[in-house]
Amino acid sequence: MIKPVLKDLIITGNPKIHGKLQFTETEDIGDDFYLSGTACIGTENSKGEDNFDFTIITPKALERELGEGSDIILGAGYFIVNRLDFELITKEINQILLKHQGETWEDIAKNLAPYFSWEYADSVRLNGEEELLEMIKRHSNESED
Repeated sequence: MIKPVLKDLIITGNPKIHGKLQFTETEDIGDDFYLSGTACIGTENSKGEDNFDFTIITPKALERELGEGSDIILGAGYFIVNRLDFELITKEINQILLKHQGETWEDIAKNLAPYFSWEYADSVRLNGEEELLEMIKRHSNESED
């Protein structure tokens, strides 16, 4: 069983609003913000990690977004918070990871889809050189037609 581990947390925003692009710790930026988060997730014994993106938004910012012409905002990948709190966000991500182990990394990534957008979600996975050569041949034939 593969156990995912949070290796890093990156939170970025709009420097015009808060005066900085990246946040590295909890700070008081008020209760009206919409930020981007990236959970860098790997396994305990690996150096590598994949990026899983999500949105951090406050109720006030969510209300503003809806008031500015958005009729609907889908909830997948949103962390709705009252304040920017790294410890709270990290704790929540770690709780999610504890519940979503898997037999393969792809299984884990699929299980995390309600919370995050995996950087490789729309990628093509090949199982070896033969599959790669077959794909190249198929695309070459399609180009000739």
